[in-house]
Amino acid sequence: MSTKRRNRYAAAASQTPAAPREPEAAKKVRTEPIRVTLDLSPSQHRALKRWCNQAAADHDLSQVPLARVLRLLGEELVQNEALAFRIGEKLKVMAAEEG
Repeated sequence: MSTKRRNRYAAAASQTPAAPREPEAAKKVRTEPIRVTLDLSPSQHRALKRWCNQAAADHDLSQVPLARVLRLLGEELVQNEALAFRIGEKLKVMAAEEG
C-alpha cells in the first residue's frame, strides 16, 4: 500500500464522524400526482365503462372518466370504515382462495 493512500486513510480515520444528514426525500413534500396502473379483465373493464356511461346519462354529464371514478372510490375507501371493512373481508376471502 502506498504511503499516499495510507495517509488518506489515516486522515479519514482521525476525523470525527459527521452527523447523519437528513435524507433528501424527508426534506421534500411531494405535490405531483403519482401514477398507478391497474390491469382489468376485459369483462371488468367493460362493466366499469358501462357503469361510467350510465352514470353520465343519469347525471346529464357528457362523460364520466373511469380514472375519476377510481379516484373517488379510493377516497371513499379510506374515509368510510364500513366500506373498508367489507373490502378487507373480501381481500381475506380472495387470499384464502389463492393460498
